[in-house]
Amino acid sequence: MTADFLANDFEAIARAVRRETPPSQAAVLHFWDMFGFLSSEHGNVEAAVEGAYVLIASDTGIPVRITATDGTVLLNTAALAEAVIRYSKGMPP
Repeated sequence: MTADFLANDFEAIARAVRRETPPSQAAVLHFWDMFGFLSSEHGNVEAAVEGAYVLIASDTGIPVRITATDGTVLLNTAALAEAVIRYSKGMPP
């Protein structure tokens, strides 16, 4: 066990956990709107899901998928639809 844990130094433990947490990955939301196929970049997947929800709620676009900036698919159409439903119910995406 670490000395921080034994000393109940919760601030030191929290700092260590934050250092070990990888930074959130930027995400790109791909969607259809009345002008064509577009994309928007977001800070992380959760923000992209929120953007997809806004598109659906405002009836301005149809979300298709969320990818990483390098093109790796993070959420396909079915997974994105499920994440938007969860978001609309106040649950984490």
